[in-house]
Amino acid sequence: MKSVTTEELRTLQMEQLVYIDKVCRQNNIEYTLAGGTLLGAIRHGGYIPWDDDIDVEMTRPNYERLISLFIEELPENLSLIHYKTGEIYTQFAKLYDNRTTYRSDVAYLQPEMGVFLDIFPIDNLPSDEQERKQFKSQVRKNQIRLRTSNPRGIDYACSTKKIYFFGKTIVYFPAHLKNKGKNNQIAYAADSLMQKYNKKETGVVGFPDSHYQQAFFPVSVFSEYEDVSFEDITVRKIVDHDSYLKQQYGDYMVLPPEDKRVDHSYYQWFWK
Repeated sequence: MKSVTTEELRTLQMEQLVYIDKVCRQNNIEYTLAGGTLLGAIRHGGYIPWDDDIDVEMTRPNYERLISLFIEELPENLSLIHYKTGEIYTQFAKLYDNRTTYRSDVAYLQPEMGVFLDIFPIDNLPSDEQERKQFKSQVRKNQIRLRTSNPRGIDYACSTKKIYFFGKTIVYFPAHLKNKGKNNQIAYAADSLMQKYNKKETGVVGFPDSHYQQAFFPVSVFSEYEDVSFEDITVRKIVDHDSYLKQQYGDYMVLPPEDKRVDHSYYQWFWK
């Protein structure tokens, strides 16, 4: 198979982002660039130089509308990873280019996946810090259950480093025996749990399974949106990106040390 070059990788991701933007604008669905993608747009005008993925976030009602539209119809070269369409081992959706595939020594939970873009739902979180920590702990346990439901050997232990892979192989094995083959019901329960506080006015929102400890924000942060340039395209972001980025990264305009500049180099991408 022919390798996907870095330039091709970014082109495919940008095409996916353009498609999401098109569908969202046509259906009055708001979304925002998120995480390092939003940071890249503000600090670099596009990708963070050492980054190689794209993330978007949207409030739960917008997320559900977009997923429904994607389930109904997608371009021939795009596919959706979501528990309503098949196996999933994350608590968020992925849009991917099905003309591509990957190899990895340590990360292979989704064997059918190609070059992808992550789509995260934003849900209400408890306003009380201790309750929020307990809730996020519950969500994290469901993520482990979801991961260990993978039926293919020790794929459940996939990680970004080999030392983590070997550790997870042992630690998660009992859970794998218990959860193996129950992916759909666990994924449904996990998604329902993340929405536990959505009928309450907590005033605090975020992606419940975020690995960033400070990834919780006032609900107002996700109330207004505007256009922003990302590389050579125009997409959407929250107006109050400053509050979001300061909360998640601190002084976000300062470049991190070189040893903290993380990419997804554990994936090797190929054309099918």
